[in-house]
Amino acid sequence: MLELPKLTPEHFEILVVRELRKVGLLVSELRVHRRATLPEPERGYLLELKGTVSRGPWHRRVLIACRRQDAAVGRAEIESLRDRFGEADVEAGILFATAKFDRDALAAAKDACMALLRVTDGRTAFDTSGWGTPGHYPAWLPAYCAQTIARDLLGEPRYQLLESGQADAIVNQLRTETVDPGEAPRA
Repeated sequence: MLELPKLTPEHFEILVVRELRKVGLLVSELRVHRRATLPEPERGYLLELKGTVSRGPWHRRVLIACRRQDAAVGRAEIESLRDRFGEADVEAGILFATAKFDRDALAAAKDACMALLRVTDGRTAFDTSGWGTPGHYPAWLPAYCAQTIARDLLGEPRYQLLESGQADAIVNQLRTETVDPGEAPRA
């Protein structure tokens, strides 16, 4: 079995842009906002990117957090990112993480105008996606893929591979209660 390439901060940034563009979002004005090494038990790093995501007339200034870590992402990580929105002068956040998200993280993200995406290896994503026979991988399969996260009927996290044309899976989580740019007021 081939070993996965190391997910460096630079590769993580490329992955984020690729996955957002794949679903139909334009990513612009992207720059590094912050880098940090995570202490135990997370064992990894945090890369924050500041930029704009848009689709048609809709756009949002966002802080994109890239967390490579082993420990599950919880409420504290969501709230920490949300607390930096003002400092970064952004309206919303997108959190990509290599770890699973716990139930509290999903609840906190819903209240924080934040989209959550899990980064998983391409083979695991393929095996669980129903695209083809598990264990038989096409040449085009990327080393890493992103999955959207939603709650199932019991409130537990449910992961689904992010596919082309699924911008709404992210956009709907980044909408605010006020009228979004390019939208008619909601009744």
